Amino acid sequence: MKTLMAFLVGLFICHTAYSAELFGTVDAMSGTASLSGVSGKTDSVYIGQQILAGQTLNTSVDGEVHVVTVDGGFIALRRNTSFRVDEYKAEGNSSDKIFMSLLKGAIRSITGWIGKHNTSAYQITTPGATIGIRGTDHETTVIEAANGDEPGTYDTVNEGSTVLKTPHGEAEVHPGKFAFAPKGRAVAPHLLEKQPDFLANRKLKIEDRIEQRKNFLRSNMEKMRNERIERVKQLHSGTNGQAREQTARAREHKPDQLERSGEARNKWSGQAGQRRENMRNEAKRRHDNEHSKTAERPKRKYAQNHRKQSSKEANQ
Repeated sequence: MKTLMAFLVGLFICHTAYSAELFGTVDAMSGTASLSGVSGKTDSVYIGQQILAGQTLNTSVDGEVHVVTVDGGFIALRRNTSFRVDEYKAEGNSSDKIFMSLLKGAIRSITGWIGKHNTSAYQITTPGATIGIRGTDHETTVIEAANGDEPGTYDTVNEGSTVLKTPHGEAEVHPGKFAFAPKGRAVAPHLLEKQPDFLANRKLKIEDRIEQRKNFLRSNMEKMRNERIERVKQLHSGTNGQAREQTARAREHKPDQLERSGEARNKWSGQAGQRRENMRNEAKRRHDNEHSKTAERPKRKYAQNHRKQSSKEANQ
């Protein structure tokens, strides 16, 4: 039991590492199974693997998979089953929901706190019907082709009650009863007089462990829900706190940034002013040089003429 509790705590903590909602974790399995997402990528299933909303679990002809859900529920996939998690949220409040699709095969579903506190937020959809619950341990099966039993959706209840619905009507199912919604016939779901043959003929390898898990989860469900509520509060508080801290830091550094920007502008302005001053000084120096040269030309010419005239007079 300590191992299972540690397993569940780890399941809740790891929930924060995923952008998609964590639905549950593989608790046990027999044979082989695969997991696929919306991208189409397929992976082999292993014990401890986390299942996310939007993913599809497929068991082989010899495969069985048990999943413990975040809200303390339990899903057992039977052989040759295709099961998808459509929507899931488990935060311990009115926004919780669990919507699943059984595409083929069979599952046993033991509801967690969502089924206990908000039964309208729980639903299983099959190709021909939907199943709602009243807080329950029930099993839904989809028969695709006749194999001794008529094709359609079957539902039986171990504990609590369910409602099997189609566009043609509905049937309420209580413990020990079997309801059926036929495939391809426009008739309302109805209760069967006896157990379907497939239930008596199936061979399950890890079914015996379910009762132990069920009792443990039921006895710890409210504790798990309260811990989940606190965990979600901490996560939201931490996120808001980080945002506030980042904003405060930005405000604290803003004056420094402005000051540095002002210093940079002043420095650039000073350098630009010095460059302009240097250019003016250089232009003045060139002008003065040119002016000096221009003024010297008449003086040199006068001196030359004066020397020529003096030389000429001396020769005479």
